[in-house]
Amino acid sequence: MAKFDATKDYYRELGINEDATKEEIERAYRAEARKRHPDGGGSEEDMKSLNEARDVLGDPETRRAYDSERAPKQIPLGSSAAFDPEAASRQGTLKIPVKDEDFAGLMLGAAACFGLGLPLLLLVEMQWVFFLWPLRFLSFGALVLGVLMSHSALKVKHRRWRKENPDYNRSLFVIHEAVFWLVMIFFLTSVVAMLYFI
Repeated sequence: MAKFDATKDYYRELGINEDATKEEIERAYRAEARKRHPDGGGSEEDMKSLNEARDVLGDPETRRAYDSERAPKQIPLGSSAAFDPEAASRQGTLKIPVKDEDFAGLMLGAAACFGLGLPLLLLVEMQWVFFLWPLRFLSFGALVLGVLMSHSALKVKHRRWRKENPDYNRSLFVIHEAVFWLVMIFFLTSVVAMLYFI
């Protein structure tokens, strides 16, 4: 098997495609040799590189080794080397249609605060361990933040209604505020009552 340099493009050296047959390789070699031979006006270096290309591509075993060396390396599926940190940013967003991004973001944030704060509070209170008091404050803080975010979402919704409806009724805002705070007071008192019964 002849030695080869995988960084060189022997196909381009001979001016052939990568799927060329042995006959096409020989034909291309003879045509190029007439142009590059030192007796025909070419240089000795050109002729050496042409001979090297023919020797590598003319031998089937060497050609297979050369082609496999030049082929891009396949990374096995599931390998940690296949991780692409930029893949998500190239895919773009989820493209979920949302009419009001501010309202949706505040509501999702409030839901996350309630979803984390309430189970954490229940978990801490069921343990009856004194040194978990920082987690108790953290869970209360998450619940309060959830209430504030949902109130902000209500304000954003009212702002949109005011822009879209010229005959906006201010009493509607007062009713929504009253209902909101009644629901929140009921929610928080039921959470506190549930904690005392645990």
